[in-house]
Formats: sequence, structure tokens, C-alpha cells
Amino acid sequence: MNNPLDLFAWKVRSERKRQHLTQKQLAERLGMNPRTIIDLETCQSNPKFETVILLARELNISVDAAIFPEMVSATVSKTVIDFFAGKSEAEIQMYIALCKQAEAIQKDK
Repeated sequence: MNNPLDLFAWKVRSERKRQHLTQKQLAERLGMNPRTIIDLETCQSNPKFETVILLARELNISVDAAIFPEMVSATVSKTVIDFFAGKSEAEIQMYIALCKQAEAIQKDK
């Protein structure tokens, strides 16, 4: 899986399944033909940039993390990457907010 679009396709498929959405349901949410989702997930097409953005927004996928995982892993420890694996962008942001709150409390002590 060296092609960045293959990595993105894998992330779309795994996040869609994690959210218990069918390809048809996702396509309907985005006003797309289900074939667009099928072709993307099976690496049969090169989606337009607009399609990538729409999918990333709908599924809460970080495009950078999906397409350039080596950049993320170069700056973040394996423990952190393992902890956040499989979590949605919204869940990750919630954990970050909690950590910031805890840090602020520690500074106040």
C-alpha cells in the first residue's frame, strides 16, 4: 500500500465500517453515486480532490494522517499512535481537549 490514494481508500473503508455505514448510505449522505465510493475503496479510481475532502469531512478523517502516515509517526511516539488507532477524529480531539484541561489544572497548582 505505497500509493497515497490506496492509503486514503483503506482509511475511508475502515472508518465507514467503524461508523456502521454502507457504501450506499455514505454516498447518499454526500449526494454521490454509490459507484464513486465503491471505486474509491477498491482503488479502481483516482478521486477528485473535492471528493477526497468531502469524504474526509464526513468521516472525520485527517487527510494528512491517512495519506502521509510516515510524517505523523516521525513526530509522534508509537505509544500515542497505538492509543489513537481506530479512534475517530472527534474522539481524538476530545482526548486532546481533556489533556489540555489536565495540563491547565497542573499549572494552577
